Amino acid sequence: MKAMKLLVLLLCVTVGAHAGGKPKKQSAQKTAEPVVEQTTDPAVLEECLLNQSLFYEAAKVKNYADALAPWEAVYKTCPSMSKAIYTYGVRIITWQMDNESDPAKKEALFEKLMTLHDNQAKYFGDDPKAPTAYILGMKAYYYIQYRPNDKQTPYNWLKQCVTELKDDATPTFLQQFVVLSQDLYKADSTFAATFISDYVFANDIIERNAANADLKNADRYGEIDTPLDNLFALSGAADCSRLEKVYGTAVEKNKTKLDYLTSTVNLFKSLGCTDSKVFFKASTYAHKIKPSAETANGCAEMYYKNEDYTKAISYFEEAAKLSSNDKDKADYFFKIAQIYKRLNNSIKSREYARLSLDNNPNQGNPYILIGLLYADSRNIYDDPVLRNTIYWVAVDKFRKAKEVDPECANQADELIRSYSRYFPSKEDVFMHPDLGEGKQFCVGGWIGECTICR
Repeated sequence: MKAMKLLVLLLCVTVGAHAGGKPKKQSAQKTAEPVVEQTTDPAVLEECLLNQSLFYEAAKVKNYADALAPWEAVYKTCPSMSKAIYTYGVRIITWQMDNESDPAKKEALFEKLMTLHDNQAKYFGDDPKAPTAYILGMKAYYYIQYRPNDKQTPYNWLKQCVTELKDDATPTFLQQFVVLSQDLYKADSTFAATFISDYVFANDIIERNAANADLKNADRYGEIDTPLDNLFALSGAADCSRLEKVYGTAVEKNKTKLDYLTSTVNLFKSLGCTDSKVFFKASTYAHKIKPSAETANGCAEMYYKNEDYTKAISYFEEAAKLSSNDKDKADYFFKIAQIYKRLNNSIKSREYARLSLDNNPNQGNPYILIGLLYADSRNIYDDPVLRNTIYWVAVDKFRKAKEVDPECANQADELIRSYSRYFPSKEDVFMHPDLGEGKQFCVGGWIGECTICR
């Protein structure tokens, strides 16, 4: 009676394993020791159930020597009985390989490991937690460990894996995919376009998942983000001239595909290739389809380069309006401030520099810009002594830049040294008692700021 109950339970498990419909097919290398179809003999099934219990109890405490025989019996006779056959099977086979010194036997075990993944996909490829694409990724993972010199085979598997899993691709799969893609590019420079495309695809997933507060392992994506960015930046494929060649005709062919254009714009921007004609073209096409802060910025950069400052300002303003990121807004406003300085419009330049600081008060460049605007405004006074008071407020801004932004310290110090020489002298102040050291003085004109005499 007990045996009958076990048999009924086993049959339920067997039916459940096949409930997903026709098993998925999976591309793979030639494999050895094909596993037979699931038996329906009640006596054999009962024996499989017993062996499964034996290998499970041994394997879960890492006693793989005792787990080996009962595991092999279940794997050969009842391959669709349980996922445990495959999760523990990987551990058992890799244990065998690590303890095997005979090259021929080790090669046979490697083939067996690859076959194991194929059969897991065959019988359990519809598992939502570990579908066929995931299994293919794991197959690539172990292939890399034991065949490190072959880059193409695991690359092909990982490309299929991450393309199908998308945001569900694990950090390990994404990292290995990009690294292998770079290896292939290093071996063949004509692979550059594919490598760039692979990096952009993986990077989008990584950044999206890293920023997802609801994702439990978001920090793992964050951990690989910067290393892969550095890998890409140092690869040589990130050179602006190379990007021009790779994306030149591609952007024209994809000028109606918003996703492609947007990713291209973001890539060129992230690598500082905003002077590129391809960047301008992609921005323009994308902006016509769906305006965004990034595409507006791209258009603005194009008009700025062509010295059409009116249109550049207009697009930078649109970029700031469309952006939801305060730091990006600050950058757009600062660019407008720089344009107005070039146009000798000090009032508007300071206005946008202040807007930039409103959105990002911890940046020094807007303060330096305002200080330079003040230093160029001596003509607000006819009196030669009063003219030099503008250097007090200019140096105030340089000091503020240094205070809030250490990266600006060297530039700020140099400006402070340069302009401090023009402060009113003791002889000058003698004729202007209102400029006595330590007193407050308000600089007039368009500047309208107060400072301390020194």
